Amino acid sequence: MVKVRIPAHVRKIAAYVAGTPVEEAERQLGIHQVVKLASNENPLGPSPLALGAIREAAARVNRYPDSRGHELRQALSGRLGFPTEQIVLGNGSTEIVETLAKTFLSRQRGAVVADQSFIMYPIAVRAMGAPLTLVPLKDYRHDLPAMAAACDKGTALVYIGNPNNPTGTHVDRAALDAYFRSVPGHVLTVVDEAYCDYVTADDYPDCLEDLRGGRNVVVLRTFSKIYGLAGMRIGYAVTVHEVASALESVRSPFNTSVLAQVAARAAMEDVDHVRRSRAGNSREVAYLEQELARRGARFVPTVANFLLVFTPGLGEETYQSLLREGVIVRPMGAYGFDRAVRVSVGTRSENERFLAVWDRVVARTQGPVCPTSRVS
Repeated sequence: MVKVRIPAHVRKIAAYVAGTPVEEAERQLGIHQVVKLASNENPLGPSPLALGAIREAAARVNRYPDSRGHELRQALSGRLGFPTEQIVLGNGSTEIVETLAKTFLSRQRGAVVADQSFIMYPIAVRAMGAPLTLVPLKDYRHDLPAMAAACDKGTALVYIGNPNNPTGTHVDRAALDAYFRSVPGHVLTVVDEAYCDYVTADDYPDCLEDLRGGRNVVVLRTFSKIYGLAGMRIGYAVTVHEVASALESVRSPFNTSVLAQVAARAAMEDVDHVRRSRAGNSREVAYLEQELARRGARFVPTVANFLLVFTPGLGEETYQSLLREGVIVRPMGAYGFDRAVRVSVGTRSENERFLAVWDRVVARTQGPVCPTSRVS
């Protein structure tokens, strides 16, 4: 039997590790009433309108979906004020991260990515065998001057998460304007706004305005977060016509399902559900930050729906200890924060459960709670 040769650049990729599913935790540990605070999902669940649309469309799943999602793109066009030709749907915005890499990257054309940002950015670049430049965070946020300076004639893409996952920080309008003034004109900037709907900061930049202003940008958004449709896998990009056309040429056909398309359209209409989700998140972020500070825990203040919390020992050990008591968080070793976990913001009862278990875990652990940076 001939041994299959895996390309060298693929062998170097560490596979993405998702948050532990509730079902897996219950099955493996024999526990029940597990609280999942690992994947930045909406704890209120999906909109009732979305659930109704899913039930109504379920009988049509024997048919392929509209491959371009015309009706959803029309709805987004009306909401956002861009022609449908500038909107591209994806199987979650993560698929579009990968499609951008497939479209624009090669062994000669690379990308600049902030270190300790969403791990799918470097995975997408490495999967293409393309040059990858990692720029360290500064004060737990993207160092945009350094990222612009890192671009050269071979740079095709810059990925910016705003807010950033896993730190929950954002870059403000002044910093983004300065970046666009200095980044080379041939570079396409991808701004991932997956968590934008949770942000209440006055200086947070809506990058659709940059697109309207003629800047070379792709704006990514998703229905997985505040809209509560993570299991449906649907997101979208808004960009200039030429880039959108190129993405349509490369993406897989039928990449968004019948149910995902109708659920997203219905969820957009439920403004009350979005308002409740945003208000609940703001309230619970304040509660968690206050309670963690009162306990002397170190964390990065967030504008999103999760917190990066520094642990007294290795984050993996804290994760395992919390898991054994029925609370799932996310260890951050893969992101370069070896002594931290990411905690999604839940309901009040879920957050109280986390804090109670956190107290027990920390009481059993020796050593100060302090941040560490990536170990090279």
